[in-house]
Amino acid sequence: MSDRIEQLAAGWRDEERFPEDTTEEVFEVSAATAKAGVIYEKLRTSIDYQEEHLLRRNAILRIIKRFLGSDVPVDAIARELLKELIWAGHLPNNRVPKRFAKELTPIIEKYEPLMRAVDDMSEEREFSFAWVLDVLATELEYAISPPYNQESLVSYMYEEMRGRVEWDENIIISDEDKDMKLYVAIHKSLLKSNRATLRFRVLTLYYPDWPGASTDRRVKELADNLETVIDSIEGQISHPLTEKLILILRRRAGMFRVIGDAIDVDPDEVSTLLADPSYFDRTVARELKKRTKSFRTRLRRTVLRTVLFLFLTKMLLALVMEVPYDLLVFGELHVSSLAVNILFHPLFLAFIALTVSIPERKNASDYKDVSRALRVGADHPLLNVRVKPELFGTWGKIFSAAYALTFLFTYGMIAAVLASFHFSWLSISLFLFFISLVTFFGIRIRTSTRDVILSGKRSGILGSIFDVFVLPIVRAGRWLSLKVAKINVFIYFFDFMLEAPFKVAIQFLENWLLFIREKKEEL
Repeated sequence: MSDRIEQLAAGWRDEERFPEDTTEEVFEVSAATAKAGVIYEKLRTSIDYQEEHLLRRNAILRIIKRFLGSDVPVDAIARELLKELIWAGHLPNNRVPKRFAKELTPIIEKYEPLMRAVDDMSEEREFSFAWVLDVLATELEYAISPPYNQESLVSYMYEEMRGRVEWDENIIISDEDKDMKLYVAIHKSLLKSNRATLRFRVLTLYYPDWPGASTDRRVKELADNLETVIDSIEGQISHPLTEKLILILRRRAGMFRVIGDAIDVDPDEVSTLLADPSYFDRTVARELKKRTKSFRTRLRRTVLRTVLFLFLTKMLLALVMEVPYDLLVFGELHVSSLAVNILFHPLFLAFIALTVSIPERKNASDYKDVSRALRVGADHPLLNVRVKPELFGTWGKIFSAAYALTFLFTYGMIAAVLASFHFSWLSISLFLFFISLVTFFGIRIRTSTRDVILSGKRSGILGSIFDVFVLPIVRAGRWLSLKVAKINVFIYFFDFMLEAPFKVAIQFLENWLLFIREKKEEL
């Protein structure tokens, strides 16, 4: 209702963390090193399939990992962290106060007992260590750039949706568990939070006093019960009902983002906005149009990054595997199969992703209707949610067997067609591997339209038949994408072979330029 929107607007604030007109002593890096750092970061991100809003958090995690086990003091780590984020373009140059490093130091220090607690674990040490690092990196990002407005928007959506979610009577969990799962699902669907962010946010719900310089008592309590805490938080995030809610709420989250955009234009004029229905409708339509345009731009950029990553990977595999195999086994190159394996998948991905369509007129009408319902606190079919338990029961086993047969049939048909064109078993294997990844990435990119399209579209008969045979490829691609992310040789090269010496070179260049500047001033 409008009261909630007004409350949201009342707490809206300027999230600029580091203003330009500061008079404090700030971190300053030279233009040359900053340019080199930004180029390096862009090159790295071009081969790492990650959401753009996660890039800074991932950079923080990489930097922290590099200092693990070193003798560098914590306060020096905090300073280096800020300086490297400025180098990489994740923070503005000449605007971050040097005193800010002192705010990050106690955050890093309080995680040391947790890391020692991980060392004492008998099982799941690697997972728990990564878990602690995830939470640390996320808290550091929240401290560096607190997302006040985003968190307020999550709370607003939670309050609105809490009364619109109908839980099936066969779902027997406590009201507190329902609320927690709903909150996690909203955070994920609205802000596109990754698992690391969700871990930190659920931790702060369990322990509200954890952010910042927590007390020794709280740190000890968390360290002593770390395994239990991790299990509880992972249970909330990974629960099937949470996953179900995330899928349901993804489309609805777009409406709340647009309301946030409308508030962000001028928070002080929200009362006027809510008092005039036609003005409210026009504002929602305008902000939806902006967000749709931004989505299209981001979609093209994502497609280009993914195609580039895919092309580089295919070229590497062709040079390392297919070319030597053809020369050793057949004594000659099979140019046609090699060309198909290099070019088909990037082009196929580009075709899938760039043929995305958005029914803008109908979507604008849906947004207008739903925003009116939110403004006056009314019900609307596109807002209401019903959460059901697993439907299939014993039928699930039968469907799983049929699904496995469909999987074998689909891959068998593709392999048979390729074999008829004299593809080797290696070329066929690589083709199937990449067609799975490409189809998954393509479908995921296409379904990202749910971020801006409010109502879904039903599949026709042909669409349903297509889904039956393509879904196994998509599911295989999803599984492979998780594995490929762990064995991405390009990322391994950047993170373990290139980043450390590159940062040393940047540091040397920075100090050298500073030395030259001081000598110049002595003249």
